[in-house]
Amino acid sequence: MPGKLCVVVLERGPLRLEIKTAPFRIHLRRDGRRLVRHLGVWCCEGEVRDRFVQVTEGVIAEEARGFPEHAIAFDLVAADDHAADLRVHFNGGRMGLLRLALTDDATLAVQLTADGDPLRLAVAWDGRAEERFNGLGAHHALRVDLAGKDIQLGADRRYTGPACPPEMLELGGVPQGDYAPAPWLQSSRGYAVWLQGYGNGTRFDLGDRTTISTRSAAGPLRAQILCDPSPAARLRRYLRRSGMPALLPEWGYGFWKSRDVYPHQDDVMEDVHGCRWHGIPLDAVVLDSPWETQYNTWEFNPYQFPDAPGMVRGLRARGVRTVVWVTPWVNLDSFDGQIPPDPGSQRLHRAPASNYDEGRRAGHFLHDAEGDTYVARWWMGTGSPVDFTNPRAERWWREQAKATLRLGVTGIKADDGEGYYLPDDLQLHDGRRGAEHAWEYGQRYRESMQRALDEVHPGDGMLFGRSGWSGQQRVGMLWAGDQISDLWSLRALVACTISAASSGFSNWSHDVGGYLGHALVDRCPKEILLRWVQLGCFTPLMQAHGRLQQEPWTYDPHTLDVYRGYVLLHEQLVPYIRAAAATAARCGLPITRPLPLLDPADERGWGVADAFGFGPALWVAPVLEEGATSREVQLPRGDWIEAWSGRPVRGGREVEAEVGLDGIPVYVREGSIVVTYPADHVASGLGDTPEDERPLEATLWGEPACGRAAVRLADGTRIAWRDGVWTCSAERDVRVSPSGPRKLGPAVDVT
Repeated sequence: MPGKLCVVVLERGPLRLEIKTAPFRIHLRRDGRRLVRHLGVWCCEGEVRDRFVQVTEGVIAEEARGFPEHAIAFDLVAADDHAADLRVHFNGGRMGLLRLALTDDATLAVQLTADGDPLRLAVAWDGRAEERFNGLGAHHALRVDLAGKDIQLGADRRYTGPACPPEMLELGGVPQGDYAPAPWLQSSRGYAVWLQGYGNGTRFDLGDRTTISTRSAAGPLRAQILCDPSPAARLRRYLRRSGMPALLPEWGYGFWKSRDVYPHQDDVMEDVHGCRWHGIPLDAVVLDSPWETQYNTWEFNPYQFPDAPGMVRGLRARGVRTVVWVTPWVNLDSFDGQIPPDPGSQRLHRAPASNYDEGRRAGHFLHDAEGDTYVARWWMGTGSPVDFTNPRAERWWREQAKATLRLGVTGIKADDGEGYYLPDDLQLHDGRRGAEHAWEYGQRYRESMQRALDEVHPGDGMLFGRSGWSGQQRVGMLWAGDQISDLWSLRALVACTISAASSGFSNWSHDVGGYLGHALVDRCPKEILLRWVQLGCFTPLMQAHGRLQQEPWTYDPHTLDVYRGYVLLHEQLVPYIRAAAATAARCGLPITRPLPLLDPADERGWGVADAFGFGPALWVAPVLEEGATSREVQLPRGDWIEAWSGRPVRGGREVEAEVGLDGIPVYVREGSIVVTYPADHVASGLGDTPEDERPLEATLWGEPACGRAAVRLADGTRIAWRDGVWTCSAERDVRVSPSGPRKLGPAVDVT
């Protein structure tokens, strides 16, 4: 009864949950150590006043909230050894239902509802002064430690760099699209939280009380608190439930080139020939917006691409794949979008998309609260989004994609799909509303496009997507969205890369040089372009894309030489990268590896926002300061070898690295084998040689502590060194280098 002392204890393996009333408090322990202290629940009334900024795709989060109503007592409805159902009493007189269950020996599942449809449902517990937090998806900020922050997912990205107008800086910066959040949070206290659900307004408030909350319009608050002993183990459990990252086709880890607009197919060939003439390997060209007759018909614009099938075949004959851009909107009006300058294209885009009426008549689009076809403005015009919960609509959309893929197109750049475009009152075919579905939309969209690729190009199709949430890490590649070409944005991008990896996004990319340009009007300056291409080299997929002319051959010869060298080094590293991708597909450990996943006992790791592990052997520290000739690097514990000089370095401390404009500090773990492709084999790109037939170079860096070392590649090939003897599990052309100091990247001179 309310007010009467009651204690309920649930136990499973090392976990113990203590539920007490008078006052109502819950404690979670593992092996006797209290992980979560004074857990409670609350709800509140209120009104949503979020504002969407169309031009930057930013969300300004605002709610008018009433006072929190805290649960002060409970009635025990049902209980067994592992679960308890409680009827909770809030201090405003409201009642609710709270279910607590130890679903296995490492997980506490929480579910909360409250009578009367309040605005917000919340679970909260005491923060700790020393507690640090990582995660929440591809979080764009200068720091990766989220302690002290209040974050609404999808509404927390602000640009405060040098191009920010002073009046916007006073308001907290320019709100930008927060494309790939994930309701997943790791704590240095030994637990992680997965807040399940897809609604806009999902919040993590990480102050004196750690609070996770959702809007009740999205349904019950459901969360899992994972208590495995290490961050890597907690991430693995989360990914086993939400989806392991895929192992993508080999060319998906190569070098891609695109421009914001290719006015004509001759401009596509100019990029292809530019790469060939200047010795830059190339694996794919992305036909970004626009390429269609209108947005989004899946039909090549004949004025822009007079011979699209021939162009695609010609590229493929050169070993270059074609990727086409798309969004899930079909337009009534495309004239506000990007349109090639020729008169024929201008005429085409004045008309509605040729497939719009068919989709509307068949009910293939989302519907508004009145049941009418939903029509809204997005950043390339006005139209309607496809309803992927409708099997007929999904098949209609997928079949259009497959018609394009049958021309030889092997990749889809699936732009858009973020939840902030979906109002709460939208009606979906499966009976749900936008409030419940918002951030699941991108996942359905991704799955449809991947299915089209699998049906036309099984094993070779590549999906390149922008939106994210829990579950979306398992489909295709994610890229970081739009960046301004300045060092502030590059620093935020490196931190975003680390946060995305902390959240299980393994297949990751970004626009080398920045998409939006310098101060939005000039192309990327030389220094920033070189720093960006250095980061791109040590990114799973290296791809160059921008609004302005940022082709390296349009700069000076020095820029071209350095750019070429890092692209070639990335191509050489593809077998190493894919081996790490295969590990991610098996156990969840991402290709990019934040320090807490490598060494959870190193407390520095929770705050390292400017360096990361890349695969099992490399530690990378991008240069992020203007005019830098050196930088401090937090080096993980252990013995390392400086990649460019071969100099041994002791880790577990901050070291200073000397850098020129050409160089990026990279360290190789002592005793590691790094397998690469020979430079001459990938000088033009990966081409079409089967992976298991490619020549390899295997380099042993220093002396393994136990006298042996081994690696397994993505195709299953195992290469090992023991007491001076090399072995390979397959008949392969493997060139080996003996132990001792080595240097990375014969194609890159960074002295």
